[in-house]
Amino acid sequence: MTPTNNNRDLTAYARRLVYLFGLVYFCQGIGQHVGLVSQPLQFFFKQALGLNPAQVTEYLAVLTIPWAIKPLYGLVSDFIPLFGYRRKTWLLVTNTLAAAGFLWLFGLDSPVTIVTALMLTAFGTAASDVIIDAVMVENGKKTGMTAQFQSVQWLWINIASVGTSLFGGWLCTVFAPTTALHVAAIITMCAPLAVMTASWFIVREEKSPINITEMKATTKSLFTGFRSKTLWAVIAFLAFWYFSPSFGSPWYYHQVDTLHFSQAFIGILAAVGSAGQVLGALAYGRWFAKRPLKQQLGFSILTGTIGTLAYLLLLTPSAYSQAIAIGINLVFGAAAMIATLSTLTLAAQACPPKAEGFTFAALMSVTNAFTQISAIIGARLYVDVFGSLMPLIFISAGFTFACFLLLPILSGVPEAKDDDGDNGGGPQNGDGGPGSPQGPVDGDKK
Repeated sequence: MTPTNNNRDLTAYARRLVYLFGLVYFCQGIGQHVGLVSQPLQFFFKQALGLNPAQVTEYLAVLTIPWAIKPLYGLVSDFIPLFGYRRKTWLLVTNTLAAAGFLWLFGLDSPVTIVTALMLTAFGTAASDVIIDAVMVENGKKTGMTAQFQSVQWLWINIASVGTSLFGGWLCTVFAPTTALHVAAIITMCAPLAVMTASWFIVREEKSPINITEMKATTKSLFTGFRSKTLWAVIAFLAFWYFSPSFGSPWYYHQVDTLHFSQAFIGILAAVGSAGQVLGALAYGRWFAKRPLKQQLGFSILTGTIGTLAYLLLLTPSAYSQAIAIGINLVFGAAAMIATLSTLTLAAQACPPKAEGFTFAALMSVTNAFTQISAIIGARLYVDVFGSLMPLIFISAGFTFACFLLLPILSGVPEAKDDDGDNGGGPQNGDGGPGSPQGPVDGDKK
């Protein structure tokens, strides 16, 4: 369904929302701690402070907490209006918090205070993400444009990732580590300010009181849903899928110390990976979304395994290392996005009625939590046990391939309908899935 000519006002509003969602997720691609500040932050921790990959990962592990409690933001926004509004005023508060965190980061050089400032930005960005998703779902139902809204979100967050990867690498090339981090922070501060301003002027919302009746209905549906064996099967699959030990920080150190890639080239590689994700999102909407869910997941598991093993080609430097790295990042960046959208579809299809928002956010919290655990374990194995990437690559590939064993438990998950309904969610603070060297602290959506 699309807006009719008889309702020009709704059509015009839907068009403005398309611009809003594009801007919001472009800004989110810049403004997360895996955005513009990601490479300068890794550069600072490695060069200025001399931290090893495990220490970097553990310092940044707490930044997962704001993303792991996303369901709470949804409940607060849904049922507790602030000055009469459930969305607009909360967006002002959350994005102000994020901007304040980046402004504070501008003057810091201690790892503890840097992480504290980034915690403020993470709380603000995660809460803003949930609220904007709520605006998208509500207006998607009114206009019949949910699929178009989501397409815009994924497109622009990945476009932002291309730009931030290139610019972040350039900052690390021309500035000292501390200066590069501070410049990235002050530029990033503009992103939540832009979201705050645009959402206030574009989002339409009537004032509403606290809705006790709807809260009771949602609570009842949640208890019913969490007694479902199907939902718990999905939770188990997502937990195992995102637990695959990743090698985000170790991969960054390996690029610098072993492959001798420049900071500028590392930024280019990240941009190539983001470009691959744009292609993957387009391919998913064009072909993969029409396939049965188990076929989507099977393809994701197979390509995730192959993509992980492909990093064996980069264990030692060679004349072809840069070309191989570009090829891997492009091809398996696309595959990682297909995997991400497949698991988002799985999560969305498992949500009980009348509690979709809360349940989907809860499932995304599972993915964020296990992704972070994966990053910590992967970094610790690299530093304390293996000392090289090869064993970690094989372990990660093995965990990914083992997900085939869990596919039978998903038999109760319904297939997505062929309509304009929601088949996922807004960009998360996630990673490229199992087998990816990227993670929530290593550089989403999201």
